[in-house]
Amino acid sequence: MDLRIAANAPSQPPVQGAPPAQQQPPAQQQPPADQVQISTFWQDPFVGPTDASLVDRAMVGTELANSRVQINDNREKIRPDADGNYRAEPGSDGESQINAQVVTTRTLNMWENYRGSAINWSFWGGGALEVVPHKKAGMNAYYSRWEGSTNYFYQPSQVLNTVVKTANSSDVVAHETGHAVLDGMKPGYLGSSDKETGAFHEAFGDCTAMLAGLQDVALNERIIAQTGGDLKKPNAIAWLAEEFGKHRRLTNDDPADDNRAWLRNSQNKFTYVTPESLGDGRGDDDTLGGEIHSFARLFAGAFYDCLEAAYQHGLSEQSLPPAQALKYAADTMGPLLSRAVDRAPANRGRFKDMGLGLIAADQDINAGKLGDQIKKIFLDRKIISDSDLQNQGQRQSALPDLRVDHNFTSAEEVAAYTSARGQQLGLPEGVKLETVSLSLNERGEQVANLLYQQTVPVTVPGLEGLTTDVNGGVTLAFDAQGKLSDFRHTGITPEFVQDEMNGLAYMQRRGQILDEQRGPMIYTREDGKPYLAVIRGDKLVRVPSSACECGSCGHCQSR
Repeated sequence: MDLRIAANAPSQPPVQGAPPAQQQPPAQQQPPADQVQISTFWQDPFVGPTDASLVDRAMVGTELANSRVQINDNREKIRPDADGNYRAEPGSDGESQINAQVVTTRTLNMWENYRGSAINWSFWGGGALEVVPHKKAGMNAYYSRWEGSTNYFYQPSQVLNTVVKTANSSDVVAHETGHAVLDGMKPGYLGSSDKETGAFHEAFGDCTAMLAGLQDVALNERIIAQTGGDLKKPNAIAWLAEEFGKHRRLTNDDPADDNRAWLRNSQNKFTYVTPESLGDGRGDDDTLGGEIHSFARLFAGAFYDCLEAAYQHGLSEQSLPPAQALKYAADTMGPLLSRAVDRAPANRGRFKDMGLGLIAADQDINAGKLGDQIKKIFLDRKIISDSDLQNQGQRQSALPDLRVDHNFTSAEEVAAYTSARGQQLGLPEGVKLETVSLSLNERGEQVANLLYQQTVPVTVPGLEGLTTDVNGGVTLAFDAQGKLSDFRHTGITPEFVQDEMNGLAYMQRRGQILDEQRGPMIYTREDGKPYLAVIRGDKLVRVPSSACECGSCGHCQSR
């Protein structure tokens, strides 16, 4: 059962050490009538200052709002000048507001372009995503479906002599927008307590930040200058949230890492083991941990390797200049990842399914140009095996013979179509299907995700006597001719239920479960970190929010 409660973020007064109110800079040369001047951070304040650019006037309007994304701050919102331009003083509230709104919109546009179709928000009403640049004092950022928002924090940093604001990091903003995008594509993932699914949500955010950082060829010249064109060398694409990370490094109790400036680094050689086998720890830069942000680095690292392979292909096979080859890498891997996600199981996101999905997507839309490299990357990292590749081929060859002769027009129609063919699809008899997402891309392909629920007893010590809902999942993909091209059904087996229980136990150990009988109906902890489940009567209900908890508690070093 998803908890979907629309709510505005509560106002928070500025704290001591917060940046000064913005002052409007003098007017500059007027841009074309349909465009306005703005400035955003390229990746992160620690990488460099803001860059000026032109954007469509409709992206920012007169209230830093468009039909999909809008600023909802608890501080005075910056206003455009007489020509509609948004230019803010460095360190001002307006600087953070502009960065958060523009980067969020650009990231959504990027994913819709890569997917070839619209991505609907999953929260009730489906209106604009609210972006809150100054949610609260602290070191954090998170996406919340029940609030319909992404939320960013701020904190004075004596060691950096600045106010660290997560809304200023384009890495962080892209990451949190990635959570919202994935929730729109796969709403079932935030309805699962499965630990690896939570880790994939975080990894998708990190992959989003990497792709977003490669969108501008001119800015990619910085990466080439930084690495000499060798992506195996340290670089700002692999590093995420440099300013945030540097503050954390300089304020923790480990002087050995003070020279490192990142929250996470996707240049790693981690290999797969189950996250449960690693416990709850976050590991370190060279050791994989079972904490979901730490475990996410495994998939993000594999994806970075894929970007590097695509970059090399752009250099050698497309004869592109290095900076253009970086953009080519993003424009190659972005569509592959979105296609892999679309066709993955509807109710949980496991690394293996995404790796196999990338290989299949490369064959479907990239003529198999990177197939061998992607296979090797995921085989070497032990995310997939040779038997997985064989089973994938067998699964594809045994798809049910189903067709549709038109485009679906409603969620109800999809559920009725699927229910009528439940026996042919091997679905449990009598299950009540709910369509949670439906898309039609520019190739004429349709993808539908459906869930069905089963109530099970909670077997976690300390939570006995409660029940919770777990979801089975169905994914249907049809080609442009209406023929079923992919099908996934993940049923509710005893092993599946145990994975959910393991995830609930993990949440319990980390203080992420709220008993509503003992506290108010507010699903954000006092320290700004979101609860991920609530006890309501005798029912344990999942709260659809990202699991970001990167405060000063020391539990994790990452978003």
